[in-house]
Amino acid sequence: MSIEELIKEDKRYVLHGWGYSDITIVEAKGAVFKDIKGKEYLDFLSQTAGVLGIGHTHPKYVKAVKDVLEKVSHTLTMFINVPRVECAKKLASIAPEPLKNNCKIYFSCGGSEANETALKFAMITKKKKEVISVYYAYHGGTLALSGLLGQSWHREGLVRFPGFYQIPNAYCYRCYFGKEYPECDFECARMLEWQIKCGSAKDVAAFILEPIQGNGGHMLPPSPEYFKIIRETCDKYDVLFIADEVQTGMGRTGKIWACDYFNAKPDIMTTAKALGGGMPLSATVIRADLVPEELTTTQWHIFTMGGGPLECAAGAAAIDVLLEERLWENAAKQGDRMTKRLKDMQKEHKLIGDVRGPGLFIGVELVKDKETKEPATDEAVQVFMKCLEKGVLFGLSNKAGIGNVIKIKPPLVVTSEQCDKAMDILDEALTEVEKGK
Repeated sequence: MSIEELIKEDKRYVLHGWGYSDITIVEAKGAVFKDIKGKEYLDFLSQTAGVLGIGHTHPKYVKAVKDVLEKVSHTLTMFINVPRVECAKKLASIAPEPLKNNCKIYFSCGGSEANETALKFAMITKKKKEVISVYYAYHGGTLALSGLLGQSWHREGLVRFPGFYQIPNAYCYRCYFGKEYPECDFECARMLEWQIKCGSAKDVAAFILEPIQGNGGHMLPPSPEYFKIIRETCDKYDVLFIADEVQTGMGRTGKIWACDYFNAKPDIMTTAKALGGGMPLSATVIRADLVPEELTTTQWHIFTMGGGPLECAAGAAAIDVLLEERLWENAAKQGDRMTKRLKDMQKEHKLIGDVRGPGLFIGVELVKDKETKEPATDEAVQVFMKCLEKGVLFGLSNKAGIGNVIKIKPPLVVTSEQCDKAMDILDEALTEVEKGK
């Protein structure tokens, strides 16, 4: 089949769902992927917002999946399978406190499923039905989770799940309260208590939060004090704190978990993307003492492919590679390298309003004017497209036409040379857009 025929058949039969490009990927290794025409690209998005933390086609990962596939391809979730036990034990051993070696884990196939599991568990065990998230949150693509999106543009035309609310997020560059850290009183964190007291029906089961927001634009709290306030508020009102580490986990922030970076102490953590290393695997990690005995044996929750041997073998291998190669250290090293370069570029480029995020979870917010901070949404799309044409895939916040943050999250195996090349291309693209080329 010719390239032209392949593109034609794709348009005829395939529904992409998240934009469209006729770039046809046929091969990948490490932080590089190649299209059907032979052109190579630096993958500075890890394809889908951080999935390929250990890089494309890591040999240990590939072997682990092949070995299991030759023995067993699927098991009913009620049965034990060896890869699931191994993956659960390894994940528990690296989980953030207080979950470390003190948790029970439900495996599913994606971040949406992991978060749905966490919410369902919270409602069942707390016997309460309301949930609170924050502005710009993104917790998944299901109808229920659309009610927790702090992004109205992703909810248009959809029914809103009752009892789901949002409070202001920690967005220091555009503080809703007109404050600047450290002079502020963490008003954004304290809004959780006000929402529970005044904006709910006193039926709040959980508060769910990305420690650093992914799709929304890489906003992050300024210090661990934010999470201390959140933890105290949840304890005061008997609300479970769910940390959504779907994008931030598995070493990306320079720590194994963003919860480690901020000393956050969740009751439940969800993780996916890099956990599967390219296979559809996610996990809902629940503090052990929260799990009633009856939920360990009764039929209360299932996703058909959740916890399958292939997926869990992939997850166990991804954890092994993360630990053996200490990839979070490279994330910190390369993240510091690029952040320093971006801060220098910020002085030269009128479009760069803010540079933020630890490790390889970097956001570059583009603005039309540094004084007014008017979002440069059209320019962000232009920069994204120019970089792609020049051979680097970055991310774009929210969705095209609304987002103004260039998101940088390459595989954790990325090299200094690759980082420098990507920054050179971003620099060129910014210059061209600013000159109207």
